[in-house]
Amino acid sequence: MMIKVGRRCHIEGVTPEQVFATLSDPALISQILPRVQKTELLNRDDVARRARLVTYMSMGGLFGTIRCEGDLTWQDNREIVFTVRTPLPVETRWVLSQAVNGTDLQVIMGIDLAPLLGMMASFVPEKTVADMLGADLETALRGVARQTRQTSSARAAA
Repeated sequence: MMIKVGRRCHIEGVTPEQVFATLSDPALISQILPRVQKTELLNRDDVARRARLVTYMSMGGLFGTIRCEGDLTWQDNREIVFTVRTPLPVETRWVLSQAVNGTDLQVIMGIDLAPLLGMMASFVPEKTVADMLGADLETALRGVARQTRQTSSARAAA
């Protein structure tokens, strides 16, 4: 039962390079993504454009905080993909494109609850999960926009 949700936004006055710099900074991830409490970079290979990353996500309720280990891959200034296999399959894809007066940013998240919930997954209302993910993605997009503008104006002032 893969649930997919996508959101997009336009960030005025910044380049894809600036947005990419924000998204690829592990220290900023926990400030941008609402459920991520902390991240650990296990290893990074800039030549292969891939890294191994652990995130600790607050899921609330019975689940508390879940440790998610996954692979991060990227194409400079164009795309970042974070793929988690355990404890549940999640793929988050950030796509950046140059736009008039700024950058268009699209984020698509797919999540499969079956490995974590087993047969109970069929009782989970997909719309409820999709709405929750959508709200998280909207919060994340606002966070990326805010953080990128702050960083860009700080650099400009320096």
